[in-house]
Amino acid sequence: MSPLAGGLGLALLASVALNSSYLLQHAGSRGGPPVTVRRPLVALRGLLSSRLWLAGLGLGLLGWAVHVAALSLAPLSLVQAFAAGGLALAAPVGARVLRQPLSARERRAIAVIAVALSLLATGAVAGPRAAVPAAGAAVAFLVPCAVLAATLAAMRGPRRAHALGAAGGVLYGIGDAATKALTAAARGGLGIAAIGLWTAVLLVATAGAFLCFQRGLQLGPAVPVVALMTAATNVVAIAAGLVAFGDPLGATQPLAILHAVAFVLVVGAAWALAPMQAMAAGDGGRRRATSAAATGPVAGGGGAR
Repeated sequence: MSPLAGGLGLALLASVALNSSYLLQHAGSRGGPPVTVRRPLVALRGLLSSRLWLAGLGLGLLGWAVHVAALSLAPLSLVQAFAAGGLALAAPVGARVLRQPLSARERRAIAVIAVALSLLATGAVAGPRAAVPAAGAAVAFLVPCAVLAATLAAMRGPRRAHALGAAGGVLYGIGDAATKALTAAARGGLGIAAIGLWTAVLLVATAGAFLCFQRGLQLGPAVPVVALMTAATNVVAIAAGLVAFGDPLGATQPLAILHAVAFVLVVGAAWALAPMQAMAAGDGGRRRATSAAATGPVAGGGGAR
């Protein structure tokens, strides 16, 4: 097996673990103290008191470690696309465990993901062995993303939970880019100063993403929060791979076009699978009943962190 194929396989496994961890975290955080930067220790104590949340944390850390291993073997853009595609594996398993049949829309989304990943695997190339963005490219890409995340996190009003989910996704995408840069250190691609800089970016982005995502899960229904988090993570990480890290879209122009279409299909299909995640989190049925009796919307999306 080539390093590229191994990295993409690890990305799928990481996605299954990470998506399962989101559901456990959501179930474990409900009813706990608000997650806020004003009282971080109180919030952390409340989360740590939940066995479900701790189980989700452990599974998430395992998934993250596998994701890092995938990033060390394959381009960031491809790893992120296959991580999003992991929903095609997680959704049927969740449907069987929960005894909740997949909808026609979800079955179509799984089929689209399977086709899109096949397209991405066709003629995929690994790109530079130790691709690290130059300082100018990194700043030009990461600074606008950080500004966008801060703007979303500061939003108020009825869509605050959605904005927090999106902000968390942008920051997780930045964290993925920083992780990819750090994996190059093992091959001698980075100096000590660069390692320190990317480590700081990773820590700050991950901490900010954690706060935004956990607070968003507490404030709003799981479906749109997880959906927006996942979509933003996928878009930012794939764009970082292509723009900042120079990941090749394909060896030829037709392959490049084919892969570009496949990236779009993966992100869109992952969004369509979010309702299954909400059911696995334990509130899908209750939210549907509430929506039918009142005016509360039922939104949709997906997750990979």
